Amino acid sequence: MFKQSRFISYGRYQRILVAAICIALASQINFQTYTSGFIITLAVLLLPIFLYFNRDLNPFQLTLAVAVASPIFRGVLLFISQDASANHIIQFTITDMAFYVCYGALYYLIYWRNGQRNNGYFFFTIVLCDYLSNLLEVSLLTGFSHYSYQLFQFLFMAALIRSLGSCSIAFVYHYFTLMLRDENHEQRYYHFVWVASAVKSDVYFMRKNISEIENVMKNAYLLNQQLQQDKVDEKQQDMALSIARDVHEIKKDYQNVIRGLGDYFDDDTSAPMQLADILKVTVNYIREAIKQRHQNIVIEVHNQVDLVVPNHYYVVSILSNLIFNSVDAMDDKANGLIRVTVADDNDQIIINVSDNGSGMDQETLAMIFEPGFTTKFDESTGVVYRGIGLSHVKIITQEQFDGDIQVASKPGQGTDFQVTLSKRRLTQEARS
Repeated sequence: MFKQSRFISYGRYQRILVAAICIALASQINFQTYTSGFIITLAVLLLPIFLYFNRDLNPFQLTLAVAVASPIFRGVLLFISQDASANHIIQFTITDMAFYVCYGALYYLIYWRNGQRNNGYFFFTIVLCDYLSNLLEVSLLTGFSHYSYQLFQFLFMAALIRSLGSCSIAFVYHYFTLMLRDENHEQRYYHFVWVASAVKSDVYFMRKNISEIENVMKNAYLLNQQLQQDKVDEKQQDMALSIARDVHEIKKDYQNVIRGLGDYFDDDTSAPMQLADILKVTVNYIREAIKQRHQNIVIEVHNQVDLVVPNHYYVVSILSNLIFNSVDAMDDKANGLIRVTVADDNDQIIINVSDNGSGMDQETLAMIFEPGFTTKFDESTGVVYRGIGLSHVKIITQEQFDGDIQVASKPGQGTDFQVTLSKRRLTQEARS
């Protein structure tokens, strides 16, 4: 049998206890005014802050805990210091409790129970709670007599000043928290765009490879047919047929992966991006990678184009591969510089990615756009590093954006990639 849950969970009880202790301690910062026993304390500055950031708590629970902790704590200190008689200590304690109970009741009725919860309404409620609760406390201390216009003025000014202070602290802190949260969400979104770009590029080429897989399957099947006609050993016939079947299964698995990834990163579910944001996503991600590698490389971005790109994933892939190539070309260069420029040239957009890295000789330049060519490998392990590669970058540039890519480089001086993209294609949806 399930145990009945407690009315106040441990987390809530802990927050109420912390609030009661903090407010009880803050009540010791005070000054006496108007009549004996009536004090203006820092505690009432803290109470609205606790109420603001604990809106899930019933304010009765919080203010009752404060109504017990703060007045009793004050009474004990008065008794120890012998600053008041026993009757006065009891009177001060009771009126203090009345203040917090009244405050909690008003806050509950005016604000917490109401569905309208905004900062302006919260401030209005706090001023009213402070003013009326102070008025009740003074009335209890004076026997509901000796009222004056100056008293009402003083109590309202005290309530207004304390409410302004506490609400300002609460609102400013909440604002900065929201700013940090938005920045976190932005970073997560940028990371998602980066990952999605890598996946969509891979899916793009996986789709292109399906035809090659089908050719392998077809050739294996035709080989089986030829072996049957030539009456070759049945084992070889079965082997050819088995290869055709295995390749067919691989093709089905391949298609399932493409379908799953393609559906998840469907173009219909992605919002267009400003070209400036595409550059920001790419460059910020690579700057973080540079920090982790402890390289001394600066990336400069000069963008003169204001353009919305629906098919932004492929643009991120093109930029990231070119910039990472420049990063890899730096080796341990002391003052690495990568300059990314984007310019409008009538019907075309021209992107230049240049660096002052190691550069390439003519033999390497002639091979860099060939499928499978790479100069990136770990000498200690022999592992080859491959992104989508420059050959794939060229294919995306040509097929998706009716563009082209050119490269100029000199050994020891650096490399410059120039990508030309059709402006019309950049502002259209992706080609299948």
